[in-house]
Amino acid sequence: MRMGGERVGMDGSMMANVYYGPNDLRFERVPIPKVNPGDLLIKVEFSSVCASDVRVFKGEKKANPGTILGHELVGEISEVGEGVKSFFVGERATVYPVVSCGSCFYCQKGHQNMCVNRKTFGYDYNGAFAEYVLVPSRLVNFGNVVKIPDGFPPEEAALTEPLGCSINGVSILNLEIGESLLIIGAGPMGLMLLMVAKCSGAGKIIVSEINEDRRRLAKEVGADIVVNPTEENLVERVLSETDRLGVDAAILSIGAPNAAKTALKTLRKEGRINFFAGFPTGTKLTVDPNLIHYGMLHVTASQNAPLSVFKRALKMMEERKIDLKPIITDKFLLKDVKFAIEKRIRLEGLKPIIINSMV
Repeated sequence: MRMGGERVGMDGSMMANVYYGPNDLRFERVPIPKVNPGDLLIKVEFSSVCASDVRVFKGEKKANPGTILGHELVGEISEVGEGVKSFFVGERATVYPVVSCGSCFYCQKGHQNMCVNRKTFGYDYNGAFAEYVLVPSRLVNFGNVVKIPDGFPPEEAALTEPLGCSINGVSILNLEIGESLLIIGAGPMGLMLLMVAKCSGAGKIIVSEINEDRRRLAKEVGADIVVNPTEENLVERVLSETDRLGVDAAILSIGAPNAAKTALKTLRKEGRINFFAGFPTGTKLTVDPNLIHYGMLHVTASQNAPLSVFKRALKMMEERKIDLKPIITDKFLLKDVKFAIEKRIRLEGLKPIIINSMV
């Protein structure tokens, strides 16, 4: 086994944010994971808070009690298990957080994000809101660990996973160059979707957002039209911007039933909509099926991204096709993860970066 540097706790322990139940996240000392043959131990440098972390914290999404939360990360390889040949101590890497089986129907088609036996870092496996995270040998062999190019800003590399989700979300709509797009919600994911759509050649992009600061930033990063739906009728505004036809496609980046109903009404005939955001468990959505039938609408959704898209996201950032610096609005210490999550619940700021080092 190859090691780099000293472990943080002289007793083989580290600090981590452990989930025990809704609104119960504790910053406490836990054992540093043991590295077995084929495993990698990563010393986490930076991580980030996702909307899914917020939903787990609020009790809207399930995670196993006793699990360390967090699945967006970048770090330095600290220990390399026996038999690992392609990774070395000191290399910087990020981790594709979907724990797939590799053998089911969806895995065989390259859709690891749809694996029928799927588990995830930060929900089922201990995740990134800790000083170290263990990547088991099976996932090392599956390619879940992806090296970060030298000189690449590690804070941005921590956002590879959400950017991959955004690329997948735009791709599933099969947008043709010049087609119009409505994005509902200009939070961190809505803004990433906007950047990806702009990079993909979308035509007029309309963003609906109630927060003034987020509307301003949406305009700065590429939105053609920004709308406050509390001050004007979104459907009427979309129709006025599209020769009364409606947009070619829409993406729902917030899990709100009323927003979903409105978005369906903004589509042209044969328009497409992606229910990108997750909804709280138990949410009911009642729509007139004739709206879909007579409009010949295509209703779809996306969740996470396949490993190939995760790698594509990192490549796009490396080539500076996408610049995520504008959405990084806060930095917190590892001990302040709960505070960062609570701040996101209050919709303060956008994408918070966690500095995981205790030094």
